[in-house]
Amino acid sequence: MKTSKIIFITILLLALGFIHSGCNEDFLNQDPQTSLSDNQVFESLDNVQFFLDGLYFEWRFTRVNRRGFYLMLGTDESQQGEYQMRTEAEQGGLDKYDGFYSEENKPIAELWSIRWPIVVKAGMAIDQLNKLLENASKEDSARINSFKGQASFYRGAVLLELASYWGELPIPETTKNSITLSAKRSIVDTYRMIENDLLTASQLLSDKLNSADLRIPTKWAAMALLGKMYMSVPLSSGLRNYGNAKLQFLEIYNHGGFSLATNVADLWDPTKQPGNEPIFTFYFTNTSPDTNQNQWYTGSRACAGNPTNYIGGYDLVLPTEYCRNDIEQGGLWEKGDLRKMESIRYDFINGDNLPSPVAGFGEDQLLPHIKKYEDKRIDGKQSFYDSGKNIYYVRYADVLLSLAECMNETNETSAAVQLINNTIRKRAWGGTLPSEYAWNPNMSQEDFRKNIMTERMRELCFEGWRRFDLIRTNNFVNYIKERNRWAKEASLISEQHIYYPIPITEIKMNPNLSENK
Repeated sequence: MKTSKIIFITILLLALGFIHSGCNEDFLNQDPQTSLSDNQVFESLDNVQFFLDGLYFEWRFTRVNRRGFYLMLGTDESQQGEYQMRTEAEQGGLDKYDGFYSEENKPIAELWSIRWPIVVKAGMAIDQLNKLLENASKEDSARINSFKGQASFYRGAVLLELASYWGELPIPETTKNSITLSAKRSIVDTYRMIENDLLTASQLLSDKLNSADLRIPTKWAAMALLGKMYMSVPLSSGLRNYGNAKLQFLEIYNHGGFSLATNVADLWDPTKQPGNEPIFTFYFTNTSPDTNQNQWYTGSRACAGNPTNYIGGYDLVLPTEYCRNDIEQGGLWEKGDLRKMESIRYDFINGDNLPSPVAGFGEDQLLPHIKKYEDKRIDGKQSFYDSGKNIYYVRYADVLLSLAECMNETNETSAAVQLINNTIRKRAWGGTLPSEYAWNPNMSQEDFRKNIMTERMRELCFEGWRRFDLIRTNNFVNYIKERNRWAKEASLISEQHIYYPIPITEIKMNPNLSENK
């Protein structure tokens, strides 16, 4: 083991002059705070929330710009545009699973490196807060525990991302001012740590959304991730437990106070309120520096001649043929499903802005594109680079889908079918589900497994969960090889590609790691 002293200078407020985004988010209008060292932060409880806000913004940063889409590439849901594949070999490896899908891959290294500081800082916060609890008054203890709940949530949530995509992790031990580097921990140890963090968060966080600061997670967000953890931990660990997962989702279902937005279109209209469906959200505005640039990477280059055309972009990530097509064409969509037109753009005419494909930049510029990140507030006013719609991390629809999946796995298939018919699918047809599209309550457990994976793509496409779902259901290789254009052409994908490789920069820095272990 090697112990190295580190000093983090934390900018306590990364929200520099954030602008009101239309839903009474006064927490976005805060004055810049003074920078303090980590030691100084915990000398006064008044400083701690700003530190925790910093963790939120660091995690939110993983969804900004190109890096927000790397995890979506190389699935059966989305793939890179043709021009991107021709010009970005390392990035192309995320779809081809070729020799560039390796420890040297820079996009993979970025996904790794931007998450670990959150884990380390959250761990240091937990250590500091535990020390403060030892001699705290009753009043201060309640406040400290609420802070500990937030820190535990951030560490558990980010570790879940890392474990889901890299497997065994070299999780460092963190104390006040130091980290102790480690070798890879076992899957059991890794997921036990995630479980403990999310259990702690679910016990200490409030069950009410903080109206003054919507960023602060609630117990329901922690329970949603805990349920996802129980249903996704690798089977080889012996820790997968659909019963425990179901208990988390049932608690949210029965007592969380959430509901589906009545109109699916309201979820993706930045001028509308999504109601009580979001459980945890990354908040943005369409005013720099608080934008996320998501449209820049999902829009069409054929519409980019006018930079204020809000559907323009540069074809980084597009729906696969399977994801964009109807069932009759071997694809995903059923007739009348309103989610199709809210998720994917098929028509590229926007007023007087007519699409004009750019020669040499790919034949897929006018194939269907992702629509969920379009920010029509900027149309004709500012560049599509300045898109800034909020990004849902967990919403109630996901909880319902996950609950139904757990019910099926615990021999309640008929009830699971009824739940999906009466909620998710009913909403997808505007509140009245046609009888021909109602799922059969007598379907088999195996048929439900296949149907729920399809339904999850219809409901959650391009929201960042598909890779997670493919890995946990053991469909990673077969679905991607069949449905992803680039993976199919390369025909190289195999079980060894399920987890990302640990970056070579990490291996060289940590003496407890090597390329052979």
